Amino acid sequence: MGESAAPQTSTCPEGGPVNCLLLAVLFGMVLVAAGAPAAAATRVTESARDIPVAGDVDVVVVGGSTGGVGTLGMITKYYHGYRGGFTAEADKGTEAIGARVWGIGKAEYWRRANREAGADIWFGCLGCGALVEGGVVRGAIVATPAGRGVVLAKTVVDATGNADVAAAAGAETSYTSGEHVGVQGAGLPPITLGAGYTNTDYMFADDTDVVDFWHLFVYARGKFADAYDLGQLVDTRERRRIVGDVTLTPMDMILDRTWPDTVSMHQSDFDSHGFTVHPIFLLRPPGREGMTVYVPLRALVPKGLDGILVTGLGASAHRDAVPVIRMQPDVQNQGYAAGVIAATAAASAASVRNADLAGVQQHLVQIGCLPKEVLGHKDSFPLPKERVAEAVRNVEKGHQELAVILSQPETALPLLRQAYAKADGDARLAYAHILGMMRDPTGAETLAAAVRSAGAFDKGWNYVGMGQYGMSISPLDSYIIALGRTRDPGALEPILEKVALLDASKEFSHHRACAMALEALADKRAARPLADLLAKPGMTGYATTTVDEARRIAAVGGGTETRPRNDSLRELVVARALYRCGDHDGVGRKVLERYAADLRGHYARHARAVLAERK
Repeated sequence: MGESAAPQTSTCPEGGPVNCLLLAVLFGMVLVAAGAPAAAATRVTESARDIPVAGDVDVVVVGGSTGGVGTLGMITKYYHGYRGGFTAEADKGTEAIGARVWGIGKAEYWRRANREAGADIWFGCLGCGALVEGGVVRGAIVATPAGRGVVLAKTVVDATGNADVAAAAGAETSYTSGEHVGVQGAGLPPITLGAGYTNTDYMFADDTDVVDFWHLFVYARGKFADAYDLGQLVDTRERRRIVGDVTLTPMDMILDRTWPDTVSMHQSDFDSHGFTVHPIFLLRPPGREGMTVYVPLRALVPKGLDGILVTGLGASAHRDAVPVIRMQPDVQNQGYAAGVIAATAAASAASVRNADLAGVQQHLVQIGCLPKEVLGHKDSFPLPKERVAEAVRNVEKGHQELAVILSQPETALPLLRQAYAKADGDARLAYAHILGMMRDPTGAETLAAAVRSAGAFDKGWNYVGMGQYGMSISPLDSYIIALGRTRDPGALEPILEKVALLDASKEFSHHRACAMALEALADKRAARPLADLLAKPGMTGYATTTVDEARRIAAVGGGTETRPRNDSLRELVVARALYRCGDHDGVGRKVLERYAADLRGHYARHARAVLAERK
């Protein structure tokens, strides 16, 4: 069951002994997946029963964090990220292994480093639940070849990358819902003999959905039929996240927010691998410049739970903020920090929130994970009202001003209305645009005039995953979305005029913009035009409900294929808007029901959430 018979002893920064167990597993929590057939969803009732204690340790770590992506996932090169601190130590150790293939050397380094640190490693073991008492996570439920058991622990580190232990413990989470189906692209790489790096992005993949992952392996086998083999780990860039004591936003990152409880430093740009959804990026595209972002301890702690830390892609952040904090070097340093905090808390019998954070930060500075100035940081929010007023006066300057406004809407909105009333020309439209995106109707008339006077659509955006930077909607798309969000009665006709221009030859962003605007209005008069749009050639029929359909699609393109996603997204967003506008002859419902049975988990999850709105 493991490499050693009993947990070993390691040391926290203060020198106290800590028994650590690493469950080097995928967390197989969801057994009935979004795309599973109806028969599989039936349940068998069993009586309450005891389960044996499989282990009793100070710290249990479930999952391998970024160790999987950087080894079996074949993404063995860093794109971005801060490479000092623990990451530098790990890279040096991997190089010393001397393996011809970096990923193999890195996997062996992780094994050796954990054993040398005194951690017990259990392979062939699945995490499948959490032990919670009075809001405190006391251990992880595991499934082993010998049966189920519980590993008791003073502190649990959820390194699954999918917040699986936290979700099983009842933590509130954020993931694909009825709001949107925006998710960063994923891939399962082909294996070529001797290859050390293969990066792909041709699919969405839901880490909570075993049917979706099964489908993806079948799909990839067809796509890369001539490959020697396939990777063993699906490379997903966006997964389920906790709602923590703090949720990181794009504004925090753009405005260089500092925190008193910083535990990791991250460096990247907004490498979005798809479209963005936050209002700040619906107004202005994310830049490609690199930035340094600090992540506080509170973003690793699920709201309402104690005894557990969540690292990596499972941390608490808006999905458009994830690209900046998901880089492997940074996640490695964050994972190290989480281990130090967990060990410190366990050694002192403290909760993770009350661990000696000052001591932890000093240690992280000492080994190079954090810069020294972090020790003097305070929360730089909320910003002074004078800074908000300055941002309102200078809205055209860029992301900094927009970030200030959107970070403090209560202060900004009255000032924006006043500025709109005094402005004219382009400045008046700029204020109307921001107000509309903030769901304020003050500038609706100006926005309607801008949409109507535009005539034909401008150059739009079709789905791009790998290498996507900047705007994923056009300037006109942005005005349309803002106009719909005003919910002004005068918004309907200008938007329907644009819907009449759409067909399958038009870019996805135009369909998405009109759909978002109309579902915000929720006016039944929009139902017939949306149904007519779906009836046009090439607009429907892109759901994947059988393996045969998946295999046919797999033949298209290579490791960065985008067309299948573009077609499905276009059909789905229009059907969703139709359904929310009251539907017409059941057209919207039929499309959504087909996607609810889709083998691709994110489409199914989204469609089911939308359908559930009327139950």
